[in-house]
Amino acid sequence: MPLLSSLTSILSTLILTSCSVGHANARVAYWTEEMRRHVPVGAPIAEAQAFLAGRGLELRCCLSGPDIEHAYSAMERDVGRYGWMEYSALIVVDVSSDQHVRRVRVLRVGVGL
Repeated sequence: MPLLSSLTSILSTLILTSCSVGHANARVAYWTEEMRRHVPVGAPIAEAQAFLAGRGLELRCCLSGPDIEHAYSAMERDVGRYGWMEYSALIVVDVSSDQHVRRVRVLRVGVGL
């Protein structure tokens, strides 16, 4: 019976937190639309920083990766959970050499088991 009780607890936790992934996806969709509307390609990076600062996020340099040459990033943390995973919305702004927005991406990133 202890095994059944443990399994029931684990399943209950997963069921109660599963809809939280939907919230994470909603935040990614929200930021995708907000960035599209307020931070167009070609805008100065200072405008992107001011826009996000007005919403409580800091757009910071420098992010690197396989398909990223020069980018800034901001993160809205803990926008969803699933089991032992915690999700954040990562906003990536690729910047041109003259400090203008080249591309914007919003990703759901998770940390945990």
